[in-house]
Amino acid sequence: MRKAIVWPLLLAGCIAAKPDKPTVSFRDTSVAISSSTRFDPQRFAGDWTRLADFGSPYTDAGCGTLRFTPLPDNKMALRSCGEGAGAAMQYAIAPFGRLEAEGTDPIWVLWIAEDFGTAVLGTPSGAFGWIVNRGPRIQPDRYNAAADLLEFNGYDSSRLKRRQ
Repeated sequence: MRKAIVWPLLLAGCIAAKPDKPTVSFRDTSVAISSSTRFDPQRFAGDWTRLADFGSPYTDAGCGTLRFTPLPDNKMALRSCGEGAGAAMQYAIAPFGRLEAEGTDPIWVLWIAEDFGTAVLGTPSGAFGWIVNRGPRIQPDRYNAAADLLEFNGYDSSRLKRRQ
């Protein structure tokens, strides 16, 4: 009788639901992550060059340009490749530089330079992290500060890839 009860339980354990696909994370999610109180959608708007990233699925390898456009109703559009082929994604602007869209990871502005010329973007899950700049050139000390900021927020900066 005992065997009749034990075998079905063992078999049930073998046919448990499949686990979700492993999610790639470039940060230690046990480390606290913070976003910028300095975020201003109007000043953040415009074209940015992605200088470095982690080679994540969120990264279009052939495109290093991002365009942020403020929209009515406290929203912002993000278009990869500027005016190019990339589709625009709409995000709700939450407090502290947090851009949220249903069905995708939020984009958090982790840091932005006082002159709004360089920013660090990431997400709590660690699925991506970017260093963006208003152009392709950046001072080494500013780039290093941005990379340090990613590390401070739990990212593994040894995996950060500088774009050419």
